[in-house]
Amino acid sequence: MKEIRRLKITATRRRLMRYQQPMLRAFCPVCAREVETLSATQAAEVLEVAAPQLDQFIAEGLVHAMATVSGSLRICQISLYQ
Repeated sequence: MKEIRRLKITATRRRLMRYQQPMLRAFCPVCAREVETLSATQAAEVLEVAAPQLDQFIAEGLVHAMATVSGSLRICQISLYQ
C-alpha cells in the first residue's frame, strides 16, 4: 500500500544568486604583487557605478586594470577597496 505524505515548505527569506565568474589571480604591476582580479562588470557592481564611471576611475589611476590576452580587462581587487 502506497503512503501519501504532504509536505509544506515555507520560505522565510529569499536570496538572489547571480552567476559569479571565478576570481582569477594575476600580477598587478601597480601593486607589484599577485592579486585576485574581477571582471569590469563585477568591479562596477562592487563600486556601485556604471561602466563609464569605472573607465574614468581607471584613466585617473584610482583603480588598477590589466588587459588579458583576449582583450578583456581584469580589475585589481585590492585597488577597489583603497
